Amino acid sequence: MGMRKIAIVALIAVAWVGAPLEQGVSFAQAAPGAMATEAMASSLSPADKDALMNKLAEAKKHDKIARAGWSQEPLTQATYDKKIDEIKDLMAKLKSGQDFPLSAVDKAVASPHSAPY
Repeated sequence: MGMRKIAIVALIAVAWVGAPLEQGVSFAQAAPGAMATEAMASSLSPADKDALMNKLAEAKKHDKIARAGWSQEPLTQATYDKKIDEIKDLMAKLKSGQDFPLSAVDKAVASPHSAPY
């Protein structure tokens, strides 16, 4: 009977030592000032805006050529149509002085096959 009590006490001691003593819950949140702010088109200089307009025009030209010649698959053509429309919208916003994130330009100019699936 004495061995059984020792075994039970040992089992309880092992379970108690193995259990976490404190629950590590943290309610900390990042400070708003510490978060990175996204670059916007309004922060560009006039020369940078001209360069951005040229970049968008070249991308639009490239996508029109790609849509016309590289693939006749309807889904690929629809993807290029969507990209061309996005580029046109960004060019119109840039011309009218509307603000938009520069990440939208990177997304619109990127190759349609470089997107992660």
